[in-house]
This record gives sequence, C-alpha cells and structure tokens, in this order.
Amino acid sequence: MNGFRAYPVYLGIKGAFALFFMLWATVASVYRIEEVGLDPLRLVLLGTALEVAVLVFEVPTGVLADTYGRRRSVIVGFLLMGSGFALEGAVPTFAAVLVAQAVWGVGYTFISGALEAWIADEAPERNLGRVYLRGEQADYAGSLLGVILSVAFATYALNLPLLLGGFLTVGLAVALFFVMPERNFDPSPREGRTSLQQVRATARGGVRLVRARPVLLILLSVAVFTGMSEEGFDRLYAKHFLDGLGLPSLGALDSVVWFGIINAGALILSYLAAEVVGRRLNVGDPAVVARLLLVLNACMILGTLSFALAGSFAFALAAFWFASLARTLAEPLYLTWLNEGLEPGIRATVISMGSQAGAFGEASAGPVIGAIGNLAGVRTALTVASIILSPALLLYARAIRHQGNPDAK
Repeated sequence: MNGFRAYPVYLGIKGAFALFFMLWATVASVYRIEEVGLDPLRLVLLGTALEVAVLVFEVPTGVLADTYGRRRSVIVGFLLMGSGFALEGAVPTFAAVLVAQAVWGVGYTFISGALEAWIADEAPERNLGRVYLRGEQADYAGSLLGVILSVAFATYALNLPLLLGGFLTVGLAVALFFVMPERNFDPSPREGRTSLQQVRATARGGVRLVRARPVLLILLSVAVFTGMSEEGFDRLYAKHFLDGLGLPSLGALDSVVWFGIINAGALILSYLAAEVVGRRLNVGDPAVVARLLLVLNACMILGTLSFALAGSFAFALAAFWFASLARTLAEPLYLTWLNEGLEPGIRATVISMGSQAGAFGEASAGPVIGAIGNLAGVRTALTVASIILSPALLLYARAIRHQGNPDAK
C-alpha cells in the first residue's frame, strides 16, 4: 500500500474533481441550449435520465463499496463520470447527451457514499463535520478555478471545456489508483457467506438500521423533497437567465462570460460562509446541525422563489446566489448528520440510500416541472420547484424534537 495520508488525498480529490467538473458544468447548460437546441422539457428529461440511473444503481453500488472496498468504487466512478462528460462534448445531439447523462449518473453512484465513508474510516481521529466542511472548501477553490478555465477555453470552442473535463476526470481515476490509500476498510464478517450473500446481507443491514432510527427515516424523506426542488432549479436556471431575464452584454461571448461570473460569485460566497460556519459553530453536534439545516432550507425556499419571481437581472442574480449559498452549506451538514453513529460496515450503504432518496425525488418531479415549463413558462416551473421544498421544513422541525439524535427512537 502507498504511503500517502488519507486526509490530504481527500482534499485533493475534492479540489481536483471540482475543477474538472466545473470545466464541464459551467458551459454545459449554455451548450445544451445554444448548440443542441433543447427546450425546457428536454432539459429536464436529461436530469431525469441522470436521476433514474442514480435511483437504480445508488444503493447497489453503495453495498458493493461496503463489501469490496471504497477505493475501488471511487476509481470506477471517476472513470465512468469522465467518459460521460467527454461523450456529451463530442456529440451535440439530444440522444448522445441523454446517454452521457446516464453514464455519468452511474459513475456518480460509485462515488456517492463511498468517498464519504472512505474518509470517515481512514481519518477517524478527525472531527467528521469539519472534515466535510474543509472538503467543501477545497471543492469551492477547485470549482472557482474550473469556472475561470471553462470560460477561457470556451472562447475557442463551446464544447472544448466539456471534453477537457471528461479527459481530466478519467486521468484523476488513473492517478488515484497509485495514491489513494485504504488501510482501515473493515467489511462485515462473511461468516461463510458467498459474495452475493454478503452483498445482500450488507444491504439488509442498512435497511434495518434506517427503519430502526426515526431520524434517519426523516433525513431520507427530506432528501426526496430536496431532490424534487433541486431538479427544476438546476435544469432551468440557465434558461431563466437567458430567455426570461436576458443577460447584460459583455462582448461576443456574453452568455458564457456571464455564467462564469454567476458560478464564480456563488463559489466565493459559499467558501467564505463555510469558513464562518466551521469556525463559529459546533458542526459535530447533531442538535446544532438540525437547527441550522432548518434555517438553511427556509433560505433555499426563499431564494428559489425570489429568483423565479425576479423582474430584473440584478435581483435575480442576488436571489440565485442566496439560494446557492444555502444549498451548498446544507450539503456537508446533511452528510455529517446522516453519518452520525453509523457502523463502518454499512456506512456507504446508508449514505447511498440518502442519495437514492434524492434521486427518486428528482426523477419523479423532473418531467412534471419540465412540462410546466413548456406549458406555463420557466418562471412558473421555478415557482413550483421552490414550493415543493416546503415539507422539508416540517420534517426538520420533527427531527429537532429528537434533538437531532439519530439513535432516538
């Protein structure tokens, strides 16, 4: 086994992949609208293809990670994600982009849960809440650089950042084969079971744990409503900026440059906010996390609704940044809470259940919100996306009554 330490490798993974992902993501929405020519319904159907892939594969790949190793799962995931990014940039047709979404969606399921479980096991001496927050800050730093490079490369060809993001993500997978350690992986005892029986036993263990802990059930329910809301927001925000509000002119590449500014602003604000939260609050305390998540979800609803109803570009930009800030802060806190008290042998499985719940929400609501966008306009679809998140507030309030304790009955 190599001599690299897990925590620096984790931060490197978060920062490097964020850079490569934002190379792709910064111009992907513009590419789909301007090069592929997609309408609101087809834009959301792309997300549906992605989330169906996640829904089908999320828990099985989490079980595989718990059974055979998180390192192996992460490497396979980056190989698939990179291939999906590159395919979209190489073939500008709806069918190709649809397939690309499904491919990188499957890749995402190999990483989701596995990476978080890996660092929880490999760095047990560290405060997990702070580890995840530092990982998010590395993500923000890499993402900011990715936004800048994406805009620069897009001046040569709009699909070039997509291709580079894909090839570099595949390169990351190859690099991790040599530098990613796994010293503390401890799968559940096989007790004479075959590999398939062991996989089934791990899955059943995760399900039993979630059913036995009301707070975990609440968190999975929250993920469903969050996914339903985020799908419409993620797929239609660019359409709202481009067609509903209009972007101020910044030269020949005004749309690409503006989306670079929009994403960069969100990342800088998120980085600063994460620093404040990490220093001022005890993010390892489930009760503190529960209350903070309630506030952040209320901010997400307010920000998304304000963005949908905004009558000017400046107000819409401020609302977009506000909603994005609340969302990016909520993600590591949610993971910290979900991780609380989990047994190492089923950690990735339970985290994957959270991702699968989110995917179910996105896949079920996505086509409906897309159809609303086609029939009643993007502004109405975004309004619906904001309202859908409201039940999460009631669920968080219920969890707070348990003081955020996942072991509460």
